Amino acid sequence: MPRYALLLAYDGTGFAGWWRQPGLRTVAGELDAACGRIGEPEAEAVGASRTDAGVHALGQLAHLDTRRTWAPERLATALARQLPPDLALRGVAAVAADWHAVHGVRRKTYRYRLDAAAVPDPFAARYAWRQGGLDPARLRAAARLVAGRRDWAAFVRRGEHRADTVCRVTACRWLGSGADLRCEITADAFIYRLVRSLVGGMALIGRGAADLDAWQAALDGRPSEAARQQAPAHGLTLLRVVHRAPPRWV
Repeated sequence: MPRYALLLAYDGTGFAGWWRQPGLRTVAGELDAACGRIGEPEAEAVGASRTDAGVHALGQLAHLDTRRTWAPERLATALARQLPPDLALRGVAAVAADWHAVHGVRRKTYRYRLDAAAVPDPFAARYAWRQGGLDPARLRAAARLVAGRRDWAAFVRRGEHRADTVCRVTACRWLGSGADLRCEITADAFIYRLVRSLVGGMALIGRGAADLDAWQAALDGRPSEAARQQAPAHGLTLLRVVHRAPPRWV
Protein backbone atom coordinates (compact mmCIF):
# COMPACT_ATOMS: atom_id res chain seq x y z
CA MET A 1 0.00 0.00 0.00
CA PRO A 2 1.35 3.50 -0.78
CA ARG A 3 2.38 5.51 2.27
CA TYR A 4 2.20 9.28 2.70
CA ALA A 5 3.55 11.63 5.34
CA LEU A 6 1.33 14.47 6.56
CA LEU A 7 2.28 17.77 8.17
CA LEU A 8 -0.63 19.03 10.28
CA ALA A 9 -1.65 22.04 12.35
CA TYR A 10 -4.65 22.26 14.66
CA ASP A 11 -6.31 24.27 17.36
CA GLY A 12 -6.69 21.70 20.11
CA THR A 13 -9.52 23.49 21.91
CA GLY A 14 -12.27 21.42 20.33
CA PHE A 15 -10.47 18.08 20.36
CA ALA A 16 -10.23 15.38 23.01
CA GLY A 17 -6.63 14.85 21.95
CA TRP A 18 -5.00 13.18 18.97
CA TRP A 19 -5.88 9.54 19.51
CA ARG A 20 -9.19 7.93 18.54
CA GLN A 21 -11.68 7.67 21.41
CA PRO A 22 -15.22 6.31 20.98
CA GLY A 23 -17.83 9.04 21.15
CA LEU A 24 -15.28 11.86 21.34
CA ARG A 25 -14.00 14.27 18.71
CA THR A 26 -10.28 13.69 18.10
CA VAL A 27 -7.75 14.78 15.50
CA ALA A 28 -7.16 11.23 14.25
CA GLY A 29 -10.92 10.66 14.11
CA GLU A 30 -11.43 13.74 11.93
CA LEU A 31 -8.65 12.57 9.62
CA ASP A 32 -10.26 9.11 9.37
CA ALA A 33 -13.57 10.70 8.42
CA ALA A 34 -11.91 12.93 5.82
CA CYS A 35 -10.10 9.95 4.29
CA GLY A 36 -13.40 8.09 4.07
CA ARG A 37 -14.94 10.97 2.13
CA ILE A 38 -12.19 10.81 -0.51
CA GLY A 39 -12.59 7.06 -1.02
CA GLU A 40 -9.91 5.87 1.45
CA PRO A 41 -11.98 4.44 4.32
CA GLU A 42 -9.19 2.13 5.52
CA ALA A 43 -6.56 4.86 5.88
CA GLU A 44 -5.68 5.50 9.54
CA ALA A 45 -3.24 8.26 10.39
CA VAL A 46 -0.46 7.50 12.88
CA GLY A 47 0.80 10.62 14.66
CA ALA A 48 4.31 11.32 15.95
CA SER A 49 2.82 12.77 19.14
CA ARG A 50 -0.38 11.80 20.93
CA THR A 51 -1.23 15.31 22.01
CA ASP A 52 -3.64 15.57 24.95
CA ALA A 53 -7.07 17.18 24.98
CA GLY A 54 -6.70 20.92 24.47
CA VAL A 55 -3.11 20.81 23.23
CA HIS A 56 -2.42 22.56 19.91
CA ALA A 57 -0.03 21.78 17.06
CA LEU A 58 1.77 23.73 14.36
CA GLY A 59 3.97 20.85 13.20
CA GLN A 60 2.39 17.49 13.96
CA LEU A 61 3.87 14.72 11.82
CA ALA A 62 1.81 11.71 10.74
CA HIS A 63 1.62 8.99 8.12
CA LEU A 64 -1.14 6.96 6.51
CA ASP A 65 -1.49 4.16 3.95
CA THR A 66 -3.93 4.39 1.05
CA ARG A 67 -5.48 1.78 -1.23
CA ARG A 68 -4.59 3.59 -4.43
CA THR A 69 -1.60 5.63 -5.47
CA TRP A 70 -2.07 9.39 -5.30
CA ALA A 71 0.05 12.20 -6.64
CA PRO A 72 0.92 14.08 -3.43
CA GLU A 73 -0.54 17.29 -4.86
CA ARG A 74 -3.87 15.60 -5.55
CA LEU A 75 -4.01 13.94 -2.14
CA ALA A 76 -3.20 17.25 -0.45
CA THR A 77 -5.98 19.05 -2.32
CA ALA A 78 -8.58 16.34 -1.85
CA LEU A 79 -7.89 15.80 1.84
CA ALA A 80 -7.60 19.49 2.73
CA ARG A 81 -11.08 20.15 1.34
CA GLN A 82 -12.57 17.62 3.76
CA LEU A 83 -11.00 18.88 6.97
CA PRO A 84 -12.76 21.09 9.55
CA PRO A 85 -11.63 24.70 10.11
CA ASP A 86 -9.63 23.86 13.24
CA LEU A 87 -7.50 21.22 11.48
CA ALA A 88 -5.19 22.16 8.59
CA LEU A 89 -3.05 20.06 6.27
CA ARG A 90 0.22 21.93 5.74
CA GLY A 91 2.02 19.36 3.61
CA VAL A 92 1.89 15.89 2.02
CA ALA A 93 4.79 13.73 0.83
CA ALA A 94 5.10 10.27 -0.71
CA VAL A 95 7.41 8.19 1.52
CA ALA A 96 8.83 4.67 1.59
CA ALA A 97 6.63 1.84 2.81
CA ASP A 98 8.73 1.49 5.98
CA TRP A 99 8.80 5.21 6.79
CA HIS A 100 7.20 5.70 10.21
CA ALA A 101 6.06 8.94 11.84
CA VAL A 102 6.82 7.64 15.35
CA HIS A 103 9.83 5.34 15.06
CA GLY A 104 11.85 7.75 12.93
CA VAL A 105 11.60 10.76 15.26
CA ARG A 106 14.91 12.31 16.31
CA ARG A 107 13.51 15.11 18.46
CA LYS A 108 10.39 17.16 19.17
CA THR A 109 9.99 20.76 20.24
CA TYR A 110 7.05 22.08 22.25
CA ARG A 111 6.23 25.70 23.03
CA TYR A 112 4.35 26.78 26.14
CA ARG A 113 2.92 30.29 26.37
CA LEU A 114 2.19 32.36 29.48
CA ASP A 115 0.13 35.54 29.61
CA ALA A 116 1.91 37.54 32.30
CA ALA A 117 0.64 41.00 31.35
CA ALA A 118 -0.71 43.38 33.98
CA VAL A 119 -4.09 43.20 32.23
CA PRO A 120 -5.20 39.79 30.88
CA ASP A 121 -5.20 39.46 27.09
CA PRO A 122 -8.64 38.08 26.09
CA PHE A 123 -7.25 37.00 22.71
CA ALA A 124 -4.65 34.82 24.44
CA ALA A 125 -7.09 33.08 26.78
CA ARG A 126 -7.39 29.96 24.59
CA TYR A 127 -3.66 29.65 23.99
CA ALA A 128 -1.85 30.92 27.09
CA TRP A 129 -1.85 30.20 30.82
CA ARG A 130 -2.61 33.33 32.80
CA GLN A 131 0.14 33.81 35.39
CA GLY A 132 0.95 36.98 37.31
CA GLY A 133 3.81 37.95 39.58
CA LEU A 134 6.51 36.10 37.65
CA ASP A 135 10.17 37.05 37.73
CA PRO A 136 11.59 36.33 34.23
CA ALA A 137 15.11 36.10 35.64
CA ARG A 138 14.04 33.31 38.00
CA LEU A 139 12.28 31.51 35.14
CA ARG A 140 15.43 31.63 33.03
CA ALA A 141 17.58 30.47 35.94
CA ALA A 142 15.32 27.45 36.37
CA ALA A 143 15.37 26.74 32.62
CA ARG A 144 19.17 26.68 32.54
CA LEU A 145 19.16 23.67 34.90
CA VAL A 146 16.79 21.50 32.84
CA ALA A 147 18.77 20.19 29.86
CA GLY A 148 20.40 16.78 30.10
CA ARG A 149 19.72 13.07 30.06
CA ARG A 150 17.77 12.33 33.22
CA ASP A 151 15.36 9.99 34.89
CA TRP A 152 12.29 12.24 35.15
CA ALA A 153 10.73 10.14 37.92
CA ALA A 154 9.78 13.16 40.04
CA PHE A 155 7.56 14.43 37.20
CA VAL A 156 5.68 11.20 36.44
CA ARG A 157 1.91 11.77 36.23
CA ARG A 158 -1.02 9.42 36.50
CA GLY A 159 -1.54 7.89 33.06
CA GLU A 160 2.15 7.30 32.33
CA HIS A 161 2.57 3.80 30.89
CA ARG A 162 6.30 3.86 30.19
CA ALA A 163 8.47 1.73 32.44
CA ASP A 164 11.55 3.71 31.37
CA THR A 165 11.25 7.38 32.35
CA VAL A 166 14.69 8.37 31.09
CA CYS A 167 15.03 10.78 28.16
CA ARG A 168 17.29 13.61 27.06
CA VAL A 169 16.13 17.21 27.03
CA THR A 170 18.47 19.06 24.69
CA ALA A 171 17.15 22.60 25.12
CA CYS A 172 14.92 24.57 27.47
CA ARG A 173 14.64 28.34 27.17
CA TRP A 174 12.28 31.21 27.87
CA LEU A 175 11.61 33.73 25.11
CA GLY A 176 9.64 36.96 24.90
CA SER A 177 8.95 39.93 27.10
CA GLY A 178 7.64 40.07 30.65
CA ALA A 179 4.07 40.22 29.35
CA ASP A 180 4.18 37.42 26.75
CA LEU A 181 6.50 34.63 27.84
CA ARG A 182 7.13 31.49 25.82
CA CYS A 183 9.06 28.42 26.89
CA GLU A 184 10.48 26.13 24.20
CA ILE A 185 11.59 22.63 25.20
CA THR A 186 13.26 20.13 22.86
CA ALA A 187 13.92 16.47 23.68
CA ASP A 188 14.57 13.15 22.00
CA ALA A 189 11.45 11.84 23.78
CA PHE A 190 9.02 13.00 26.46
CA ILE A 191 7.40 11.18 29.33
CA TYR A 192 3.69 11.83 29.78
CA ARG A 193 2.98 15.56 30.31
CA LEU A 194 6.62 16.38 30.96
CA VAL A 195 6.52 19.81 29.30
CA ARG A 196 3.46 20.85 31.30
CA SER A 197 5.10 19.61 34.49
CA LEU A 198 8.35 21.45 33.78
CA VAL A 199 6.52 24.68 32.99
CA GLY A 200 4.40 24.29 36.12
CA GLY A 201 7.53 23.85 38.22
CA MET A 202 9.28 26.80 36.65
CA ALA A 203 6.20 28.94 37.28
CA LEU A 204 6.51 28.08 40.99
CA ILE A 205 10.13 29.22 40.86
CA GLY A 206 9.13 32.37 38.99
CA ARG A 207 6.58 33.29 41.66
CA GLY A 208 8.98 32.55 44.50
CA ALA A 209 6.83 29.64 45.75
CA ALA A 210 9.78 27.23 45.39
CA ASP A 211 13.53 27.75 45.21
CA LEU A 212 16.23 26.47 42.88
CA ASP A 213 17.41 23.86 45.40
CA ALA A 214 13.93 22.28 45.36
CA TRP A 215 13.95 22.50 41.58
CA GLN A 216 17.32 20.75 41.34
CA ALA A 217 16.03 18.01 43.65
CA ALA A 218 13.09 17.41 41.29
CA LEU A 219 15.40 17.34 38.28
CA ASP A 220 17.56 14.78 40.09
CA GLY A 221 14.50 12.54 40.49
CA ARG A 222 13.92 13.18 44.19
CA PRO A 223 10.49 14.07 45.65
CA SER A 224 10.14 17.83 45.70
CA GLU A 225 7.48 20.52 46.05
CA ALA A 226 8.84 22.01 42.81
CA ALA A 227 7.41 19.09 40.83
CA ARG A 228 3.86 19.27 42.18
CA GLN A 229 2.32 21.80 39.78
CA GLN A 230 1.24 20.97 36.24
CA ALA A 231 0.48 23.70 33.71
CA PRO A 232 -2.88 23.41 31.91
CA ALA A 233 -3.10 21.95 28.41
CA HIS A 234 -4.33 25.00 26.52
CA GLY A 235 -0.99 26.84 26.69
CA LEU A 236 0.91 24.02 24.97
CA THR A 237 1.70 23.71 21.25
CA LEU A 238 3.63 20.99 19.42
CA LEU A 239 5.93 23.22 17.41
CA ARG A 240 7.97 20.82 15.29
CA VAL A 241 9.04 17.20 14.87
CA VAL A 242 12.45 16.40 13.37
CA HIS A 243 12.57 13.07 11.54
CA ARG A 244 15.56 10.96 10.51
CA ALA A 245 14.25 10.93 6.95
CA PRO A 246 12.65 14.38 6.40
CA PRO A 247 9.83 14.24 3.82
CA ARG A 248 9.86 16.39 0.70
CA TRP A 249 6.65 18.29 1.30
CA VAL A 250 4.13 19.32 -1.31
